[in-house]
Amino acid sequence: MYNSYTFISLNTYHLHDLNFLFLDWIGYVFLYIQLRISLDMSRSLHLLKEPENLRRKLETDIIQNSGFLWRVYHQNEAYKIYATDDLECAMALQEGEKHTIFTGDWNDVEIPGEILPEDGTFVSSSPASAIERLRGHYKLEGEWPCWHFLAPSSFGPGEWDELEPLRDSDVPYVASFWELGGDDREEHIRDSVKKFESACVRVDGKPLSWCGLHFEMPGVGNLGFAHTLEEHRRKGYAQLTTKALVNRLAAKGGRATAEVIKDNKISIAVCKSMGFEVIGEVSWADFKKLE
Repeated sequence: MYNSYTFISLNTYHLHDLNFLFLDWIGYVFLYIQLRISLDMSRSLHLLKEPENLRRKLETDIIQNSGFLWRVYHQNEAYKIYATDDLECAMALQEGEKHTIFTGDWNDVEIPGEILPEDGTFVSSSPASAIERLRGHYKLEGEWPCWHFLAPSSFGPGEWDELEPLRDSDVPYVASFWELGGDDREEHIRDSVKKFESACVRVDGKPLSWCGLHFEMPGVGNLGFAHTLEEHRRKGYAQLTTKALVNRLAAKGGRATAEVIKDNKISIAVCKSMGFEVIGEVSWADFKKLE
């Protein structure tokens, strides 16, 4: 039988135990609040004072991040870069221009309106989650969602290795077929043909199928402004020019990527038939000021 002393001792024990449980509960609540504060801070944007830290992080996956790396770090353009503390998300604003590019998953990151261009911005090669975030700040004028493809490492030797590059004199003709280029399409292609690899099939000296590179840096090159004249399609010319560039990049230790608009079924079919792999999605978008 329990005597009165035992009863008092047991109750004292339970009260003591409850005190510990209460303190443990308070501790867990405090820890949770601290974690939430830390998480919220890591998902808010800050102007980067040392952009090279972001560069080093992105270069650990240079294929996936090549669009951001090329535009922000490999061209003679000045960008303000905002990023989360963990560098998982970054946004680069071209100074003096209305051009923006993003990297990372933006589903849980807010973009402060005061750091954005007031009258609108053009977004290049950025994740869909960032495009969605901008919808709350601007009016969307146009969007071009693309599949991000990675080409096979190489195609081995073949007749495609004998194709010659585009010439400077070809540029006006080639630029006239590039529907997605802006007002500077001819300037862009001329610069690309001068600096990077290209390949074309010619008849009587005139190009009838071609492909170039939007950019090239150590480890990766980005295929672009490819076209085959309509009367020469379904003859395998597009595959020849593509294989030529993939092999030329491979010879330098690089891989080829390509962005193809999702409703371009013909180009998607060509990529898949050649063993290209979808490794992600990116979008271009044009935003204007809200009325």
